[in-house]
Amino acid sequence: MISQEISNKAYIWVNIDFDKVKNRINLVTSKIEQVIQKYQFSTKAGDCAKRNN
Repeated sequence: MISQEISNKAYIWVNIDFDKVKNRINLVTSKIEQVIQKYQFSTKAGDCAKRNN
């Protein structure tokens, strides 16, 4: 009985830890996407400026 309780606690701990990691990854991914969008916008603006010259 005791070993079964320990394995259940360990399983729950892994799930909680994974959720934290998943949230962190989502946060970082959204930040990266924002940077990419800004970069793409600036390169498009740069291309337009080059064509005008």
